[in-house]
Amino acid sequence: MAKGDVQIRDPKALRALAHPARLAILEYLGEHGPATATQCAKAARVSPAGCSYHLRLLARYGLVEDAGGGDGRERPWRARGYSFETRPNAGAAERAAAGVVLAHLIESGNRWERDFLANEERLGPDWTEAAHFANKRLSLAPSEAAELAERIDALCDEYRLDSPAAGAEDVTVLVRVIPRRVRRR
Repeated sequence: MAKGDVQIRDPKALRALAHPARLAILEYLGEHGPATATQCAKAARVSPAGCSYHLRLLARYGLVEDAGGGDGRERPWRARGYSFETRPNAGAAERAAAGVVLAHLIESGNRWERDFLANEERLGPDWTEAAHFANKRLSLAPSEAAELAERIDALCDEYRLDSPAAGAEDVTVLVRVIPRRVRRR
């Protein structure tokens, strides 16, 4: 888990996150930075009042925070990163909510990759050369996979800066540490 991220442990929080409008709001805030309910409403396909409700619910679970300034629907909100793990003894509702969130995250990642490939020529040579795609096949025990994920998170944390370097752009690092085959039990 990255520094400053919210670790979702409450099944109610995970179920709250799994709403399509709330996922759209978080994605909009992540892409555009702080925004008001009115600004987020179009992306979430809800009214500004409905968006305010969703933002307050996301704030209850720490997934968004007040970005300062404004009030009511004109109050800017900022998304926070989050991570979650489905508990081994999770009930059907929690597993379903985790599935919705994971499917959204995977589709978002796929869309970002397609957008990059479709618009790569607009980036210029520095970013074209810096972009990186890799498909690595490793042989890991579950404990090693968990350690690898923790080390990747820690490395990413080193690049989270309040004052980015000159020429810095927002980048997306997509990491998936999953078994290639899921064995049926």
